Amino acid sequence: MKRKNRKVERKRRNRNKKQTSAARLRKNRRKQRRLRPRRPFPARRRQTIADPRIARALGYMRRERISASEAARRERMKLATFRKRAGRFLFRSGPGKPWKARKEDQLRFSMTVLTNQGPTDVIVRSSQERKLLHDYNLALQAFRAGGDGAEIALKRFEGKTVGGQTLNTDSKLLIVLEEADKIEADSFYTAIGARS
Repeated sequence: MKRKNRKVERKRRNRNKKQTSAARLRKNRRKQRRLRPRRPFPARRRQTIADPRIARALGYMRRERISASEAARRERMKLATFRKRAGRFLFRSGPGKPWKARKEDQLRFSMTVLTNQGPTDVIVRSSQERKLLHDYNLALQAFRAGGDGAEIALKRFEGKTVGGQTLNTDSKLLIVLEEADKIEADSFYTAIGARS
């Protein structure tokens, strides 16, 4: 009987030793986790100014419902380049399906805005702002051509901003700027991404 008891005790001791070593390992792991330096969060990458051809190609797709390859062809670039630079603003519903442009995007473009001081280059950060600037430029073109209701059309943009700059809707000031040759016709109608 005594031998049997000794065996049981030995087994119990061995089990306790195993448990303590397992507990020790767990404790050491916890310490290592605490001591391990945390990886710094990656700095948020600032989106660079996009190629103006991307805005124009996305604009063609939205307005004219053409394919991505046709839009890329019009802007004289490869479809792969267009897809890469448009990023998540170009999508398709499944493999083999046609590519589609999202209704809006937050691509950054350098464009010219007419302010009270004259033309100013700004960074436009969304397709909504680009569309607003394009509509304003059309109203400005009609005003300069002396079209009917052009002045009323310009008033619709009163107080509106593009790239942090307030659009100029003062007819008297616009006449002064034009007489001083501060309004360049080409700078508005060929503005980067203006029609997207």
